[in-house]
Amino acid sequence: MTVRWIVDDRSQSLWTRVYVRGMWARRDKDAFEGAGNTRAKALGLQRRGDAPPTRVTRWTRVVTTTVRDGMTVWSVRPRREAPRVRVLYVHGGGYVHPLTADYWRLVRALSARHPAAEVVVPAYPLAPGASVDDGLPRLLDLAREVVADDLPLVLMGDSAGGALVLVLARCLRDERGSQADRVVALSPWLDPTLGEESIEELEASDPMLASSGLRAAARWWAGDRPTTDPLVDPLRDDLDGLPPLHVLVGDQDILRPAVDELADRLRARTTELDVLEVPAMFHVWMTRAIPEAARSRRLLARLVSETASH
Repeated sequence: MTVRWIVDDRSQSLWTRVYVRGMWARRDKDAFEGAGNTRAKALGLQRRGDAPPTRVTRWTRVVTTTVRDGMTVWSVRPRREAPRVRVLYVHGGGYVHPLTADYWRLVRALSARHPAAEVVVPAYPLAPGASVDDGLPRLLDLAREVVADDLPLVLMGDSAGGALVLVLARCLRDERGSQADRVVALSPWLDPTLGEESIEELEASDPMLASSGLRAAARWWAGDRPTTDPLVDPLRDDLDGLPPLHVLVGDQDILRPAVDELADRLRARTTELDVLEVPAMFHVWMTRAIPEAARSRRLLARLVSETASH
């Protein structure tokens, strides 16, 4: 088993330092402070709905909208290039927040002429109104559909979506049918209980996430299951035999400690793991309009392109 852990130790750009100060000034992490506040904020965002593909995305890409199992599903592909690979992208948001406009910046990078990917983005049911038993079967049906096609498949997701793509890869493995070719987890939420001792210390430097609201969101998503159920907690099941796994994580993210546990568990397994840790980066920075995010998007596009060429 191979675990490769690379640290990109370049310092924050001046623009990003200003950007992060703005996050603190706006109190971005207020969205996950306390169960009651988290629920109220999430329901407000859900009433507004998922942010559809932006105008720039529609002007520069071919965008198709369908409804499957009650989910709106967007497919984004290059205008002048036939897709050579497909990405099933599962968005994050703590299982409670809908798609935001920032995600389409990443989708455009993946669906550019190179790597020429078709990116499939489902708006899956969210907690507290839905649970894993509502959302996961629909995502799994979609994964079965896209993996059965003749294009290579990358399962990619961020935060809660990073956990979900691991669960989807495991379910496909257990079914012994067609498998994804690669799994990419961006700032993944691997431990729904946030039980690591270093969480409290990290929370003081995390400009985006608070543990109290996240723990509540995990309970809502789990529904009738315990939060330690393998369908909610991807670290609590056998991780052998999965496609190559790539994780990007920043060290200003309270979800970062669980990546250590993932690496420890996989050292005795057959699944290959590559971790890129970017110091001074916050949760899911790769969707934002900052230089470090543009660099990460180029890396992700290369990973997708490599999948197409294998």
